[in-house]
Amino acid sequence: MSTLLDQATGIGRSAAGGGDLPPSPIGTPLLAAVRAAAGSLVPVLVPVVLAWVLGAGGQSTWIQTVRLAIGLWLLGHHAGLAVDGGHVGLVPLGLAAAPLISCWYAGRWLARTMDPQAERIAAGATRARPAMPSWRLLGTFCAAYAGIAGLASLITATAGARAVPWQAILGAGLVCAAGGGSGAAGYRFGGLRPAALAVVRQLPEWAVPVLRPGLTAVAVQLGAGLLLVLTMIGFGASRVLALHRALDPGPVGGVVLTFGELLLLPNLVLWACAAMAGTGFAIGAGTSVTLGTTTLGPLPAIPVLAALPAPGTAPRLAWALLAAPVLAGVVAGWVIARRGPGVRLLDRAGHALGSALVAGLMTAALSWLSGGPAGPGRMGTVGPQPLLTAAAVTGEVAVGALLAVLLIAALPRANPARLADLTGLSRLRRQG
Repeated sequence: MSTLLDQATGIGRSAAGGGDLPPSPIGTPLLAAVRAAAGSLVPVLVPVVLAWVLGAGGQSTWIQTVRLAIGLWLLGHHAGLAVDGGHVGLVPLGLAAAPLISCWYAGRWLARTMDPQAERIAAGATRARPAMPSWRLLGTFCAAYAGIAGLASLITATAGARAVPWQAILGAGLVCAAGGGSGAAGYRFGGLRPAALAVVRQLPEWAVPVLRPGLTAVAVQLGAGLLLVLTMIGFGASRVLALHRALDPGPVGGVVLTFGELLLLPNLVLWACAAMAGTGFAIGAGTSVTLGTTTLGPLPAIPVLAALPAPGTAPRLAWALLAAPVLAGVVAGWVIARRGPGVRLLDRAGHALGSALVAGLMTAALSWLSGGPAGPGRMGTVGPQPLLTAAAVTGEVAVGALLAVLLIAALPRANPARLADLTGLSRLRRQG
């Protein structure tokens, strides 16, 4: 027992920068996992418990309230909840931000604590570069974090719902690997962006020219999706407010409900992107929301869903939104064309197709993350179809990117001397 206490004391002294005991290669990752779990659980636990204290929790006990908060925390790791007659796997993507951020900071702390030169580097006493923790340390960190999630899944078990342990363990391990690994790399390379650039340098040569345009196309689509969601909420504000008042959640419940809708906003943006791609999304079995028609059934009592289009045929003008992914491809093609005249047109066309494939793959992953079962019965199908949406986005971005590459190559701008003659710049330069 005294040995364990000495190790824990050494960890604390090392983290504070004033101890003479080396950090434990086992205790430090375990402590980092505890820090990450606590740091991501608190933002979920505090609002839920506060709402219960202020009377918005109904007749539930404080134990049930804590179990609910832990269940929501596990849901943020994409761990499903088994309920009577169904399954809840739809993750509000805003909820997933807390575990990622907490694991990022914990991974950075782990890397700094295990770096013997950390204090001297911080003081400027050495030119040594920060060290990356070993794979064994990172593996121990992720395994401990996943173990905490597995134990938490047992605590949430009630008569009506329980977390799925293997999903909790697997989801928490993946989240910790992504967040903690990037945090450790951020310490090693001096920030998140330098770490990302370092990862890009390790990619195969053929992947580098298509990555940035592909990510740019995805970013443009997400911006267009956010604009569409905000526009729909603006036009449907009266229906949203009417449903909010009909629920009569009270002041505290209203804040909790609004906060939950904000956590769901990233999902809505991705669903809007699927609609603009032409494939649409579902909110329940047998339903669909597309640019052409809307078919709905009974919806969950979430006020923001009242902003969805009314059932029936949509105005023909809605089809103009198909231009959004094509425009994203145009922007990607412009990024490709900026690489200078040294790149052959055939290579640029290949890069355009490759960037479209990157955008499609990212769309598939994001679409899958944004959807999932939301309960028993017809609510077992919610969100877009990942593969179908990815195929549509790939084709539309490819069209836009190829058009941009070909048009820019054909424009006078591709020949600076000709462009100067057409604009009169060469004549002004001679006169000057």
